[in-house]
Amino acid sequence: MPKLGKLLEKGKRAKTFYEHGMDGLSLALSIADTEEGKALRKVDKHRQTQEPTSRSGRQHRRNDKKSRLAKAMIAQQRARSKKEKGRSRKERSKWDEARASTARVAIPGPSGTTPRKKVTFA
Repeated sequence: MPKLGKLLEKGKRAKTFYEHGMDGLSLALSIADTEEGKALRKVDKHRQTQEPTSRSGRQHRRNDKKSRLAKAMIAQQRARSKKEKGRSRKERSKWDEARASTARVAIPGPSGTTPRKKVTFA
């Protein structure tokens, strides 16, 4: 059996049992300290931040100009494509109207004079 305070095989300490009184209080304090230390380490891991690097004003302005130009070009392309869509819709509707007006004109032909076969179902 391992002695108290020595490490076991898996890296765990052997359990120690205390009598009533001050020993229990000191045990509770030591447990609280270790748990608080763990919590602080976790917080420090998540709190590691990088110091902001100062960017020169010129570089920022250049990037801002580039993004503004790009946005303006995209807006211009969208407006142009929207106009083209409207034009194509108008042309298509004109073409459909012209097609419909020519289709309405009846061309006289032999379709009414041909004899039809009679079908009987028995």
